[in-house]
Amino acid sequence: MPWLSHYWFSETDFRGDTEFLALHHGAGVWAWINWSNIGSKHSTLVWEREERELTLDLRAQANNPVVVAAVDGLLGGSTTRQGDVKAGWIPWLYVPYRSQDPTRHGDLDLLVRLRVDIHISTPWYCSDADGDISYYLVFYLDGGGALHAYVDGWSYHYDGGGPFCTGTINDRLNTAVPGGISTLQGLLDAALASYARQRFDLVYLLPGAADRSGVGSVNVDEHVSLALLPR
Repeated sequence: MPWLSHYWFSETDFRGDTEFLALHHGAGVWAWINWSNIGSKHSTLVWEREERELTLDLRAQANNPVVVAAVDGLLGGSTTRQGDVKAGWIPWLYVPYRSQDPTRHGDLDLLVRLRVDIHISTPWYCSDADGDISYYLVFYLDGGGALHAYVDGWSYHYDGGGPFCTGTINDRLNTAVPGGISTLQGLLDAALASYARQRFDLVYLLPGAADRSGVGSVNVDEHVSLALLPR
């Protein structure tokens, strides 16, 4: 049986804390969703999902020990990871480097954002800094239906490091963060190798762990899943 998923987002353009309801229904019959108490929401999506759908929890994959070890290796030195790796989505409209090439994607195209919260230790004469580094991924199907992914770009943000250390921090991050793209691309290629012989009709993203029944909540800025319709 197919199932219907309805998502309500706290922010415009499908962002932020998200309430969801998913239910199975018979093919060719109505699926009823009646949920009036959803609080203050500013955007919504409804998706009719097919039985053949395959899903992959991207946050769980991002916290695979191999991936985490690679991330820690990229940081090194006085920059340390705080907590697990987040894998959410972000509309192109809100990607920090969009202004460099605004028409490369549609404004509401959803990219996967891998976010690592970081702590940066500094010498005694500066304050420590806290922030995050992010990589932005695009999943797509080629003309033959094969699955691919690439690292579209990167960004970082932090607070602290004053009064004398922000220049050093910027220099370090401007080298380390883009320097990690090749490592991350290699991990993506290895992860998708198991799908190399399969062909798909559609690839898309779903909030959270792509639950197929029940109600719940998730922050789509931090947790989404990849969905595929195999041929």
